[in-house]
Amino acid sequence: MELKTFYKLREGSKGQLICFPYLGGYVSSFNDVVRAMTEDIEIWVANPPGHFGSELALISDINELTSVYYKDITKIIHEGSVFLGHSMGGIVSYSLLERMVRNQDKVLPKTLILSACAAPSRFKNEHYTKLNDEGLIKQIQVYGGLPESILNDHKLMEIMLPIFRADYGILESSGQTSYSKVDIETHLLWGEKDKAEDISVAMLWKDCLVQDYDIITIKNAEHMFIHNKAEEVAAYIKQFMKLA
Repeated sequence: MELKTFYKLREGSKGQLICFPYLGGYVSSFNDVVRAMTEDIEIWVANPPGHFGSELALISDINELTSVYYKDITKIIHEGSVFLGHSMGGIVSYSLLERMVRNQDKVLPKTLILSACAAPSRFKNEHYTKLNDEGLIKQIQVYGGLPESILNDHKLMEIMLPIFRADYGILESSGQTSYSKVDIETHLLWGEKDKAEDISVAMLWKDCLVQDYDIITIKNAEHMFIHNKAEEVAAYIKQFMKLA
């Protein structure tokens, strides 16, 4: 089975978790959470086209990205699967799920976990892609995902800035896309000290989902809590997958 966008990180027999990384992220973005997961579950991570480890070209439109992922997701998904998306990855996972529902796929995930993720409409009137490089770097710093050593490495940032710019295009195009409401059990994880996104943007998910969803606040956590709060995130995943 040839896959271009999904990588299996772990074999397992008691469930399937499919993860979608944040802006600028790639397969290794979920390593901390995966290490904290001790349960016997199969874990996959999406690797966005054009990101580290991908041989595909960068994509800056959510509908094009969804189409690319859709070609592979139908090859790997099992009954009872759970989608987990952090930050931008949450919007991507939702967009893919909405496509699967619209296409009347027989196998769908049973649960959606949105982690530090604003709804698509949050980005309807944003124009981050038009920022110059300096402005884009300042915007990236808001999320707290990159240490100063990397931000100050000009050669590395020359490589990474096109990736970030394309990912902001994903977010902006999601805000311009019309989605049908999806009927799925959904849980939102939110950092108590998230400086990048106010929790009010989590409320916008009501326009995307049929069922009510819960919002769980992770104490003393900033936007990128899947790294320094990985064990707590893993515990919630276990709970949502009903492995506890």
